[in-house]
Amino acid sequence: MDRQSQVRPKHVVWFLCDQLRWDALGFMGNPHVRTPALDRLAAAGVALDGLYVPFPTCMPSRGALLTGRYPSAIRMDDGSSLLDPREVTLPETLQREGWHTGMFGKLHVTPQQYTATALKSDRPIHDARRFLAASHLPPLPEDACKDNYGFREVVGVEDILVGEYIDWLRERTDDEELVRRAAARQHFRRGEICPALGDAGLSDLPAHLHPSWFIAEAAAASFRQQHRETSCFLQVSFVDPHHPWDPPREIAEHYPIADMPLPRYGDMGSLDLPESLRKRNVPGQFAGITPDQTRTIIAYYYAMIELIDRAVAHVVAAVEEAGEWENTLFVFCTDHGEHLGSYGLFRKGCLHYEHLIRSPGFVAWPGGIPGGRRHARLLQTFDLVPTILSLVGVPAHPGMQGLDFAATLTDGADVGRDYVYCQGNLTEWGPYTDCITVRTERHKLNVYPSDGVRHLFDLQADPDERTNLADDPRHRRLLEDMLMLMVRAMYDQRDPLPTYLSQF
Repeated sequence: MDRQSQVRPKHVVWFLCDQLRWDALGFMGNPHVRTPALDRLAAAGVALDGLYVPFPTCMPSRGALLTGRYPSAIRMDDGSSLLDPREVTLPETLQREGWHTGMFGKLHVTPQQYTATALKSDRPIHDARRFLAASHLPPLPEDACKDNYGFREVVGVEDILVGEYIDWLRERTDDEELVRRAAARQHFRRGEICPALGDAGLSDLPAHLHPSWFIAEAAAASFRQQHRETSCFLQVSFVDPHHPWDPPREIAEHYPIADMPLPRYGDMGSLDLPESLRKRNVPGQFAGITPDQTRTIIAYYYAMIELIDRAVAHVVAAVEEAGEWENTLFVFCTDHGEHLGSYGLFRKGCLHYEHLIRSPGFVAWPGGIPGGRRHARLLQTFDLVPTILSLVGVPAHPGMQGLDFAATLTDGADVGRDYVYCQGNLTEWGPYTDCITVRTERHKLNVYPSDGVRHLFDLQADPDERTNLADDPRHRRLLEDMLMLMVRAMYDQRDPLPTYLSQF
């Protein structure tokens, strides 16, 4: 069937979470957390069991998700807090084809602290022009498709930039004290668990007044308004389950703390810890946390995920009520994972365990992709970008580096990568250091170049990453092969732009 005559999805809804473990969802095998809406979408399409992020922190990973390019190619592999707006994004590409593009929630490719302190804004600024001079980037030509990274409609809320959400909240409650506390991010009692996990506590915000519901309401309203006029691309990007761990009380009640399973291991075993992390008290800062405190964090985390699932259901209901269920492509992933007590760690960082760099994911198109399937081949999250464009029949930009696996979804083709790559970077603060990871189906190599530390694992024999083979003479050849693969992986990230033009 030729390109023009193929049936294509009319709309795309991309659900994105922040700091979501791959194993914290029903369709990924978790028996404790309640995620019926996401489970239903995954069952309607193809669940992705080998999906990995290219960077285990928010902004570089999100930059890759917008552009379909490695963080190194978009110059965010140093943890940069600004995506260069000259990059071509997925929403920009679709907008140029006449699509309505909307972003609801956390875009997070412009600097939050700078926005709050230097620009004195309590809400995200997605127009990159406000940051160009300070970032020593050239002016951006006037082009409507370049505004807000290609999103025609933006309703934003981020970790510390909550002004637009507060406006919405004030319209829905007369409790001015609650609004004041929410604006100050004091809607939960910080430190109620322990000082080391001070950003955790039950929220006084009910579920229907939570930021996750604000995001879902805005996305659903946009779809209802726009779907008859044109094709819609909606990025529905939740701030959760990123810490603070602050679920509504009525949902937290579904997760009795005593019933929460502890991680398989509460320490890193005999692995040699990079000195740069040891100096930053990783993982020592969590040494005194008790099993019950860990269970409490897990319960709160699962409750936040259940609320996200309810919000997803609200958006999906709007699609169904509009009669567009079979015409809509649903996509789901995260920007990175969460330690959640595994190996005595919490939040994120640069210890590239599977739960930090692997992403849950699915692609579902009820009217065009046979459902009820799983795909185990290795993929990277930014592979979703050219795949979405392929499915909707829009050519990908020549600079995109993601792998188009649309044939896997539509025809069952065995498309995947031989390896995946992930990179972390040293920052001035936090649990971050330089770490480069390459992973094949069976093996994983983590290299900490600033520390001279290498961790090599056989994931088939040692899925919990407890036994470092890097210094074992019996595995010297494997180490050499993985180091060469790492060199190849870094070489393969070279920017394809500008396109080579012959001199002769």
